[in-house]
Amino acid sequence: MREKGQRWKASRKDGFHVLRHTYASVILEAGESVVTLARWLGHSSPTITLDHYAHFMPEAGGKGRAGIDSLLGTVPEYVPEALVSSHGRI
Repeated sequence: MREKGQRWKASRKDGFHVLRHTYASVILEAGESVVTLARWLGHSSPTITLDHYAHFMPEAGGKGRAGIDSLLGTVPEYVPEALVSSHGRI
């Protein structure tokens, strides 16, 4: 609680900060590039954006793996006989 005459100060959990964080999270989850988002947010480097928002990129690496898979084809999974028990894999 603030005293009479004292200015209200927004905390980081309120207001514009939350709106900005939500915006960035939604944009990344939609698949926009980090470079583009960094430019939109006014970050001096995409590294700053990654430091704050990388955890909102659940498909990170998925596109790269899919590209390699399409180039090389899928490789059947090989499990050596020694690692298979009567109940499945060990």
